[in-house]
Amino acid sequence: MFKNNTLYIFVLLNPVDMITVTQVLNSLKGRDVVLFVADKDEISPAEVPFPVVFTGMGKMRMFGGLVKWRDSLPEGKKPVVLNIGSAGSAHYPIGTIVPCTRIFNGGCELVEDCIELPGDGASIFSGDYFMSTQTFSPEQVKELSQQYDLFDMEAYAVAQFCKMYGFECYCLKAVSDNLDGNLKDWRSILADIRVQFTNLLNKGIIL
Repeated sequence: MFKNNTLYIFVLLNPVDMITVTQVLNSLKGRDVVLFVADKDEISPAEVPFPVVFTGMGKMRMFGGLVKWRDSLPEGKKPVVLNIGSAGSAHYPIGTIVPCTRIFNGGCELVEDCIELPGDGASIFSGDYFMSTQTFSPEQVKELSQQYDLFDMEAYAVAQFCKMYGFECYCLKAVSDNLDGNLKDWRSILADIRVQFTNLLNKGIIL
């Protein structure tokens, strides 16, 4: 758990990660932004300054939710798409907020292998399953974690949608596990993740 609800941003892999978080926050000020979130435990819509769309877990649910949302927009309206949520990582401590700009597809029918967003943030592997030594062999997890910074199940769908339909896109992930837990462990930490994102979106980076 996180001490005193303090948001910690650790810079372990890439020295520009923290700068990129600041740039993301600055770029959102005064703009029309919509949050896309997989799980309702990851954010409380009443506590953040942007509208929230919950899609359900997985790339196909996220992509479908984005398409349905786009079809409901007035003609010519294009808000900024911000994907937030939890992710596993073998590199960053639990509680770290990480901007992701290199989005890799981890095996689905969606087309592109990698989509790059503006800036120089972390890499994230969007798979079809929860990445953990509980669901994959330790050898598989070790090999993949040497190639990618974070793991989730939705970021690629968001990046692919925004590329296809011309939406500006940002991705911020909070590390919820170090690839060694299970879904029950992940669920138990989401309340703390929600606090971190609420503080970040309302007040900026808290050091």
